[in-house]
Amino acid sequence: MDFPTEVIGEKGYIRITSDLDTEVAGEALRAAFNQVYDRGTRTIVLDLSGAQIINSYGIGKVLMCYKRLKAENGVLMVKPLNGFVKETFELLMLDKLLPEDRER
Repeated sequence: MDFPTEVIGEKGYIRITSDLDTEVAGEALRAAFNQVYDRGTRTIVLDLSGAQIINSYGIGKVLMCYKRLKAENGVLMVKPLNGFVKETFELLMLDKLLPEDRER
């Protein structure tokens, strides 16, 4: 499983194309994050529109990405969320931690 990535200007984008509810999906997110991060990008946007479910595997990897970026004064952002993923982020107050990217 691979999640598509791209860097446009100062922002890196990771498009999540499946649920983030397994170790395999969590590792795919980590690999995609590292691919963008290793290119020197310190503003990364997660597009979670392809995920309908997120659990502790996915949340853990999202927080790992957040911590790595924050340590270098970077920013982890999300595209506007919906459905169960939005509810989960709100319940865990991640919507207060991760700003929304409304560009593109």
